Amino acid sequence: MNEWNKTFFKKHKFDALTYDDVTFKTSFSQVLPHQTDISTRLSRNIRLKIPIVSADMDTVTEYRTAIRMAMEGGIGFLWKCPDISLQVDWVDRTKHAMNAKIEKPITINQNQNLGDVNKLIEKYGFTFSSLVVVNDSDNVVGLLTKDKTQFADNLESKVSDFMLKDPKTFQGELDLKGAYDFMKTNQIPKLILVDRSNKLTGMYTWKDVREIVEGITPMYNRDSKGRLIVGANVGVDDMDRVARLLDRECDVLLVGVAHGCHEHVPDTVRRILKEFPKDRYNYDIVAGNVCDSDEAKILCEAGADAIKVGVGPGSICTTRIQTGAGIPQITAIYKSHLGVLAAGKGDIPLIADGGIKYSGDLPKAFIAGASSVMIGSLLAGTEESPGERFTYQGQEYVRYRGMGSEGAMLDSKGSKERYGGRGDAKTSDKTVPEGMEAAVPFVGTLSKPISNLVGGLRQGMGYIGAKTIREMQDRTNFYRVTPAGQKESHPHDVMITKDAINYRR
Repeated sequence: MNEWNKTFFKKHKFDALTYDDVTFKTSFSQVLPHQTDISTRLSRNIRLKIPIVSADMDTVTEYRTAIRMAMEGGIGFLWKCPDISLQVDWVDRTKHAMNAKIEKPITINQNQNLGDVNKLIEKYGFTFSSLVVVNDSDNVVGLLTKDKTQFADNLESKVSDFMLKDPKTFQGELDLKGAYDFMKTNQIPKLILVDRSNKLTGMYTWKDVREIVEGITPMYNRDSKGRLIVGANVGVDDMDRVARLLDRECDVLLVGVAHGCHEHVPDTVRRILKEFPKDRYNYDIVAGNVCDSDEAKILCEAGADAIKVGVGPGSICTTRIQTGAGIPQITAIYKSHLGVLAAGKGDIPLIADGGIKYSGDLPKAFIAGASSVMIGSLLAGTEESPGERFTYQGQEYVRYRGMGSEGAMLDSKGSKERYGGRGDAKTSDKTVPEGMEAAVPFVGTLSKPISNLVGGLRQGMGYIGAKTIREMQDRTNFYRVTPAGQKESHPHDVMITKDAINYRR
């Protein structure tokens, strides 16, 4: 951060500023928007192609949102649903959406029937359509593909009657490029790897291998095994959930509650790191939410790999109104940034959670010190979100609610815990909701709001002349905006006849 902005925040140290309260000046630029690099770090060890994260809310992020977010270049955080098995299933569905090498392919016995096959495929969300077939000794004997089973008239038919017998296999290890060359030469869509005893050791799929090797999908955020990355909220003191998510190789855990500096949060971070050492498990921890330097410092010292910032800025949140607590988001980001520096634990990234209304808010968050932004309402109205869709006065809407809303807390034990309740759903020990239930316009596929947000960010970087997110902090200066300036920033003194796709009144 440059000296001007440091002085700016010192001058306004007793002010609590949010996005509409600040603007940044343009600078001499040799950068066009399409030349910008908007990749960033989510956490200490995880990078994103775009600096956007979907919120861990029950009307925003389940597996469909998580899959699409990773494909767009960001990441989705699965909400902490009461049923651990369901959240684990969402991780599985995201991870099975695509692979480089499939380490543990799903198999079916040759004596099972096609009805069993359909149940197995349905269990994994129809993310694949080919199964390796084994015999009673677990030797590979065939490959069952959709183009064969579609001709079956009877679901009681045996797998062995429709499988491809003695499929092409490779004995031994084969890296990604080797698999690409072998599959292309032999013109096979599935490559089964076996050991000397013809036992299954892995499998490659041509579609995924080709995408990676030929760079067809460069924006996809993948792990080291070519699978889409995903995060999940684990709350506090839920080691069973942590164990099961890490067993499914969830990439990043979120120890996230409304008051991220309550002693339970740093204690949970330390306990996870102790019970699940990183030399055995490959994951990062995000902790939050906080809004001040001391809080961020405590979570950094506990071992968090990223800090989530935001107490009360969300469109659906009433925390500041109901409790009087919280700091507007621009000031909260800056203060948390100071806390990270004070901790002396390296450059721990900040995730700015909540308050984003327009694409122009993204560069403001980054200039203040954030590395990525978490978004709820702007993504809730999409095809991929789990919210219920309905029609009102000819307009399609999607139901959206805060995790602190009365409905969410009655429906979910995890939601009550997140806001300080005992967690036993259907009781009223948490009597003050800190969120609302509402609806947002249906906007279509998730790629539409993502495209608008990314486009606005790139345009803003072009106005500054910054090629990277990190450069923005050094290349421009914040100014305080007056109420008249806020009014001037929006369309004014005209009768608007049509809303823009990225601006609603």
